[in-house]
Amino acid sequence: MRKVSPPKTLIAVICTLPMLYPFAFLVGTALKTQPEFTTNASGFPQHLTLSNFSYAWKSADLGAGVAHSLIAVGIGVVVTVAISALGAFWFFLRKGRAARFLRIVLIGTMALPPPIFIIPLYVLLSNANLTNNLAVLGLVYAAWNSSFGLYLLHAYLQHGMPPEVLEAASVDGASTWQVFRRIVAPLLRPAIATLSVLTFVWSWSDLLMALVIIQSATQRTLIPATALLTNRYNTDIPGNAAAVLIALIPMLIVFLLGQRFLQRGILAGIGK
Repeated sequence: MRKVSPPKTLIAVICTLPMLYPFAFLVGTALKTQPEFTTNASGFPQHLTLSNFSYAWKSADLGAGVAHSLIAVGIGVVVTVAISALGAFWFFLRKGRAARFLRIVLIGTMALPPPIFIIPLYVLLSNANLTNNLAVLGLVYAAWNSSFGLYLLHAYLQHGMPPEVLEAASVDGASTWQVFRRIVAPLLRPAIATLSVLTFVWSWSDLLMALVIIQSATQRTLIPATALLTNRYNTDIPGNAAAVLIALIPMLIVFLLGQRFLQRGILAGIGK
């Protein structure tokens, strides 16, 4: 059994506190009444209440927001994984300079922040009457995350796929699709799980693209619905905190369930 070092544990706890305090403050605020928050904004709640959650759920129509986010983010995750896996395998098979240059360009798009391309993207989608469409938003998420997915899965193949395996499969008469389906796809499972979790978290927490592309109140996703609950006429901070907490719960669940896949996907293949 590995021994626990008290100094290292203390340092880890101290480094964690600044990250845990905002979450603890959010939970405490969501459990306070408005009068208590006015008199005791930063302290622990003295009288716990769950009424803020029902208020936020009904006022911002968060039920519909959750459903819309699941549709858009689900499409984004599936398409991201498909494009990234097939693209990584294609680039793994091709070692030429042209393929390498194209791969670097595609991966380099990760450096582009969304505000740079959001206006041209909106104009393009608006001219094609493709705004206010959850499927289109999901495809935008896929295009946004596929560059990272390509980088992750290609690096995983480079470290974890011996070239002899592909050569042996080709000698046995397996087609390229059979090699991908029977050999490459099973090998990529940890990395695909990692990519799925990260794509879900990043897409679920998106505000800018969802707010620009989906402007109809009947198609609004969860994060914009939560953000629009706060305005100059609404000073119910505990209710707003409850809405934010509701929006965070799915991300926390997915992240905690996929934590071991994240570790395996990032560390697997190193040193092979």
